[in-house]
Amino acid sequence: MTRHRTTAALAAALHITAPAVGQVDAARDAAATYREANERAILTEAMDLLRLPNVAPNREDILANAHHIVGLMEARGIDARILEAGDAMPAVYGELFVPGATRTVMLYVHYDGQPVQPENWASDPFDPVLRAGRLEDEADIVDFDAADNFDPDWRIYARSASDDKTPLIAMLTAIDALRAAGLGPNVNIRFFLEGEEEYGSPHLRDLLETHRDLLDADIWLIADGPIDQRGDPRLILGVRGVTSMSLTIHGAERVLHSGHYGNVAPNPAARLAHLITSMRDENGRILIEDFHDGIAPIPEAAEQFIADGAFDEDSILAEPGIARTEYGPGAPYGEAVMVPALNVLGLSSGAVGDETRNAVPDRAEAAIGFRMVPGQTLEHLRAVVRDHIEAQGYLVLGREPTSEERLAHPMIAELHWSSSGYEAAGTPADAPEITYLHGLMTEASERPVRVVPLLGGSLPLAYIAGVTQTPFAIVPIVNPDNSQHAPNENIRLGNFWDGIELYAVLLNADWAFD
Repeated sequence: MTRHRTTAALAAALHITAPAVGQVDAARDAAATYREANERAILTEAMDLLRLPNVAPNREDILANAHHIVGLMEARGIDARILEAGDAMPAVYGELFVPGATRTVMLYVHYDGQPVQPENWASDPFDPVLRAGRLEDEADIVDFDAADNFDPDWRIYARSASDDKTPLIAMLTAIDALRAAGLGPNVNIRFFLEGEEEYGSPHLRDLLETHRDLLDADIWLIADGPIDQRGDPRLILGVRGVTSMSLTIHGAERVLHSGHYGNVAPNPAARLAHLITSMRDENGRILIEDFHDGIAPIPEAAEQFIADGAFDEDSILAEPGIARTEYGPGAPYGEAVMVPALNVLGLSSGAVGDETRNAVPDRAEAAIGFRMVPGQTLEHLRAVVRDHIEAQGYLVLGREPTSEERLAHPMIAELHWSSSGYEAAGTPADAPEITYLHGLMTEASERPVRVVPLLGGSLPLAYIAGVTQTPFAIVPIVNPDNSQHAPNENIRLGNFWDGIELYAVLLNADWAFD
């Protein structure tokens, strides 16, 4: 079997030693052997966990999941407990200390899931089914009890099948496999399993600060999201931050006849359109004064990763029918997600189609989201956005204007920021923990490892980095077409099996980087 073998020179560059190379092969083989002998038991454990409804913020359901997970960990001799802080959904913490180990790896997944609309699913989202392939290909449901082997192209369909319950089972199974082979683990392991990530992680910082004494580690490994669209493993070093606002432009106190009041009453829809175009140009570049303060140029290493194929540029655009990236215009996808974005998420004013009236609306509303990059703070972003709106001549309020304010101010905007949101976070590509991890993944993989300097999406990793001051990396395992956050979420068994092997490699290594 051809692998991307690590030469002596590359091993030195990646901080991976010759003994570690041997550990990689042994761990991968042990995981494959254990999995082949225990596929039914592994899938049963995964499907039992998937049967538990887990939509945050249903505290009763989340707590039931937490207790179940504690049981899974304790059965393996992992010291596990439930962590709470104020109004936070429960998190699950676990620790497994290995005699002689000098390094500690923290494993993070979240076990809560997105809301479901069962009528949009092909099967009950909390009654996992096994299909002999993709639902889109009309694959039949497999009788789990009667199956005598499990094809890697088969899939489990259920909420959180990929995001993030099976990655947790893959981690636990990796520990089982190493023990069965008498190999390890060779590193201390801690778990931090979040119960409200899909709800915006509003209390994650509180949880981390309250239980800071439990969180020391050399690196956090996050198993969230999919592998590359080409089927290649991914090593993700950062995520953009996110926040949003609702913006309402007020006009007259009521809707008015457009003949009597056109050119007389302020037209909120037109004014909102002008205000948005004063914030961003037609190519997505943000025009707000001082918005980019603190943002460093894109690092050379990040540019090189992008040039080396960090993203499957062609399919990312072609699959949803995009001719070119908006930013630039036509910048590479990797470059477009390395800069901040102002996204108009929704607009509402008056009516269209058969409901159109010859009337001037009394208000226009927009939902606007921001994706942030390293160097930006929420406080600064919100301040310069408000300053920009005021500079366009608006009185900015956090409520409906009074009649007196309408008469005194010709231009009024109502602004509300989302209560959730967090900043971008990343780990430098040349951090010794990252070069060591890259070496392990390269040695373990039959395919090239795609290093992603900054993911376009967001995770609350700024809280983790800020509170713990610890490097992190995202090491996902699930198939790209997993339909996370959507109906018919799924995990391909082959990706599940590969994930067990990958995490066995990571936990069997001694992490002896310089």
